[in-house]
Amino acid sequence: MKTCGAKTRSGDPCKNAPMANGRCRMHGGKSTGPPPEKMKGNKNAVVTGERETIWRFSDDERSWLSYVDRDVLIQLDHEIDLVTVRERRMLQRIDELTAGNEMGPVSVDRSRGEDANGQSRHETLHAEAKLERIQRIEEALTRVQNTKIKLLQAKFDVLSRIDKDDEETRGVLRELAQVIEFSKKQRDGEGD
Repeated sequence: MKTCGAKTRSGDPCKNAPMANGRCRMHGGKSTGPPPEKMKGNKNAVVTGERETIWRFSDDERSWLSYVDRDVLIQLDHEIDLVTVRERRMLQRIDELTAGNEMGPVSVDRSRGEDANGQSRHETLHAEAKLERIQRIEEALTRVQNTKIKLLQAKFDVLSRIDKDDEETRGVLRELAQVIEFSKKQRDGEGD
């Protein structure tokens, strides 16, 4: 019988069964990552880009950024629009899941026995997977709504510092305060 043969901490050869590469799962298994010299700029772990580390801008990004309006209120409005669209899409996903219109397969095909209610095991697992997806979306939706409230509050703060004597600004501030209050109630489940 073949063995791994790599040196263990004690100095003895490893006696585990080898994989195709000749080493066991502990001494030659899955990669532990890139070598240290390739670590900077490594994007292997980037999935959504939400928390991606940006070391520098490409020429294309620098060019694109020169066209971005730097006005604080315009930036805040843009972010509020994005969060509102994200919120709407998440609510649509929840509606589609509760209506039964699946968005992609749910892999729950296990044994086909029946549960105590006579429902097939597959149907039960499918319903549980659907419920888990809805719960994940609802949790993410709460985070998105919290972000929206923070953006609205930031816009309120900026506007309140601009010109408190201007009647139009006071009207916008009153409306924004109402929107913030409504958003908080909606997030907490009080508004319908």
